[in-house]
Amino acid sequence: MKLFRKITDAIAKISEIVCMVMISALVLLIVTELFRRNFLNQSYRGTIELCGICFLWMAFIGIIPLYHDSGLMRLDFLVSKAKGPIGEAIYFVNKAFSLMLGIVMIIAFTAQLEFVGTRYYSTFTLKIPYTIQYIPMAFAGAYIALTSVQHILERILELSGKQPKEA
Repeated sequence: MKLFRKITDAIAKISEIVCMVMISALVLLIVTELFRRNFLNQSYRGTIELCGICFLWMAFIGIIPLYHDSGLMRLDFLVSKAKGPIGEAIYFVNKAFSLMLGIVMIIAFTAQLEFVGTRYYSTFTLKIPYTIQYIPMAFAGAYIALTSVQHILERILELSGKQPKEA
């Protein structure tokens, strides 16, 4: 479990960096496009598509550090207030829903893959498939699902006394 936690910690840290890079790219793209339009009377048609790609990467990859740091809106307020068996039941229900969310994100990516995997952006010189903007949804879903399983297993080990309770 310690190795798994180190891996998920590293993934969350890398995700933070990717998120910051995507935000920076969005700002750079938008400011450059505004400058080109207003001062050079030019425009690059692919800017909107590049911004869309950056935004989706920022949004979906941004879920990873949020989930890692318990920053997503969840039922934590109920878990913290409820004690005993009811609190544990709410905790497991909460984690089960997180697990299902992760699985649904992976299924959604897989289901739409046949439609976006064969389409390419028309404004780019390079042949870039639409899949590029949906990959982070699968990454985030896999992270949420795996981390939910990790949390469930850790809580079961804590309750059985085989692992010390974390502070």
